Amino acid sequence: MRASDAIETELAGALARHGLGFARMDVDGTLLARAGAALDWLPEIGGDCLGTPLLFGMADELAALRAGARDVVALPSIGLDSGEKISVTISWDETQEVYSIAAARAFGASETETMLVRERRERRLADEQAEAARRRANISDALYRDIVESSADLVLRIAADGTISFANTHAQAFCGRGLDRIVGARLDNALRPLDGAGWQALAQRANEESFEQKLSAADGRIAWILWRVTWLGAAEGPPEFQAVGRDITRLRQLQAEVERAQAQARQALVMRERLTIAHDLHDTIVHALVAVVAQLRLVRKLADRAPERVPEELARAEEAASAGLTRGREALGQVRFQRAGDEGLALALNRAASRFQERTGLPVDVDIDEKIASVHGDLAERLYRIAEEALRNIERHAQASGARISADISGDVISIEIADDGRGFEADAAHPGHYGLAGMAEQAQMIGGHFVVQTSPGQGALIAIRAPLVHQER
Repeated sequence: MRASDAIETELAGALARHGLGFARMDVDGTLLARAGAALDWLPEIGGDCLGTPLLFGMADELAALRAGARDVVALPSIGLDSGEKISVTISWDETQEVYSIAAARAFGASETETMLVRERRERRLADEQAEAARRRANISDALYRDIVESSADLVLRIAADGTISFANTHAQAFCGRGLDRIVGARLDNALRPLDGAGWQALAQRANEESFEQKLSAADGRIAWILWRVTWLGAAEGPPEFQAVGRDITRLRQLQAEVERAQAQARQALVMRERLTIAHDLHDTIVHALVAVVAQLRLVRKLADRAPERVPEELARAEEAASAGLTRGREALGQVRFQRAGDEGLALALNRAASRFQERTGLPVDVDIDEKIASVHGDLAERLYRIAEEALRNIERHAQASGARISADISGDVISIEIADDGRGFEADAAHPGHYGLAGMAEQAQMIGGHFVVQTSPGQGALIAIRAPLVHQER
């Protein structure tokens, strides 16, 4: 196959794929060449083109074309027997002295109509969307104004120069001015703070600023207002601020009441600590001083009757004073540091048991639930002091051969028991000069608990404390 034939074949295929056609026609109407399905209505090569229905009677137009009187002969949207429409353009090739016939399937009319219909539809849709957007904007504006007007907050719109451009009904009532008088007024004239922050936030033009002001209302009422000021220009909105003020006067009053209650609670805590110090010292310094006084009285009597015993009794008096001093320091240390509240009740009870065992040499059976480790703060401190006082009483008075400490949590109640196998005592009997049991009972009452003593002579003693965990600090 010749290269030109290959090119012609390729050209014919391309024309066919795109619905085009190209042909050459001699001066007398003889078809010289043809390619493309759009010209299938022409005769075979060598046939008379002017005899076809589409070109019949076109001799004069073609002659004018050849003479240069016309540039082209155009036949738009011609219907064929097959039902298709084509557009035909005929031009004169002066170099080759032949007519060139170009044809294309007539898609233009239907496509143009389709495009026009689509354009009209899109324009109508755009108009409908614009109208819907206007309606939404109107609705949003109406809702905004309804919300603003019904709000209990003060709502202001403030221009960039500091003048008020809008105020809701509540703001108008607060300032004692109608909308016609407040719009255009300067902000620092309409609302002057008596205390708190000023309007410096307006200079920042930040996304949002919050501050509090003490203001005087038109009716003479003094109010604290929490303002949230937003710069609207940052969101391509109007170059102005929106300020929303909430009356927090009652909140301020409640805060003041809370502060007063906290001050009273701190004062009560000081009083409780003083009472605790008295409880911790009652059987240390007081007991030691009583012992020293008794020994000195004995020494004074022995000075005349048995002077040889005076050194021995003085040594006993010194020993009692030294022991009282040691115990007093220990008690003051416990009051000062309050380690149980920090380290947790479980560690504090184990530490108290270990120290008791070191001092006395007596075995201590310790059974503490692992949940006790979570108890801390004031509740842990109070329970620890009760347990420690109970161990001191065992050490001083029980003459026991062993002791037991147990603690557990059941539901919302914590239980602690301290027991010994000592000599016991009459639980209902008075104990002049000794305030240990009374002090432990008072400590239990401070945390809403119950304090019980079970004992009888010769049967040892058991002290039980039950306290609600609602007093546990969280």
